[in-house]
Amino acid sequence: MKATLASLHSILRDPAENLRRVERACVCAAKEGARLVLLPELMLTGHGAHPKMTANAESVPDGPLSRAILALSEKHALCICVGIAERDGARIYNSQMVADRGRFLGLQRKIHLSGDEYLHFGAGEDLPLFDIGEARLGILICYDNLFPELALAHALQGADVILAPHAARMGTWPARMTRAQREKIIHDQQQSWELVHRARAYDHNLHVLLCNAAGPSTDGLEGVEANHAGTVMGIDPRGDVFLRSAKHDFSDEIVTVELPEARRKINHPPSRNRRPATSLDLLQRAAAAASAATLCKIQPKLP
Repeated sequence: MKATLASLHSILRDPAENLRRVERACVCAAKEGARLVLLPELMLTGHGAHPKMTANAESVPDGPLSRAILALSEKHALCICVGIAERDGARIYNSQMVADRGRFLGLQRKIHLSGDEYLHFGAGEDLPLFDIGEARLGILICYDNLFPELALAHALQGADVILAPHAARMGTWPARMTRAQREKIIHDQQQSWELVHRARAYDHNLHVLLCNAAGPSTDGLEGVEANHAGTVMGIDPRGDVFLRSAKHDFSDEIVTVELPEARRKINHPPSRNRRPATSLDLLQRAAAAASAATLCKIQPKLP
């Protein structure tokens, strides 16, 4: 299977422009014969500590941006995984929408909210698997990737690929940056991904594909700054990095790669010998012990 990874500029004040960038990525993917295109966290509606982040939210798959994604997936015969602020009644979620050849397959809601995201979004509670025929896809949104039990849950369900869309903020940037400063930010982003995901891919015998929002997302808004390093990465089931970002700046990057089935191990030892029920029991006992220890620490001392 071929997959296209897109690291794109996404801005809070202009979802229509964000959609145009997604469309360009889909055109590139279709020309390259890709089956799947992965786009960043909150790509359509924007990511940054500003009310616009939720003001742009819509019902999925009935909202206008969602319908446009469904149409693109049908037009280009693609599975599209794209970030959107999802409105569900009174709650708003940081979600990845999955559309496959005109069909709405579902949503992955971000489970672990980072930083100020708790002020804007509800937390997800499920880890669905998306079967598109050629592969079974699991999704971990940005901060969720730092919790190894979620990757394990996907592996236990039989995931072939973990998709890891990001909109990772990289602090305040100077007004003018040297090439060396830009390259260091990009290097740090790539290094942090490699540290985490080579083990995930190797342990669970699957591919991991990563992309990130690129550049500042708060253009034209006052009193807020949110900067993203961009970059893409691909890691195969042997833990080898087969795709690294080629960028030296924070411009858009669209890359199509092949995911050879031959890189996966037959009769993978950890998968073969894993004892899920025993592991679950051990985790439950460890969690109970940790909760008891925490409770003891917060109890007031009696005279």
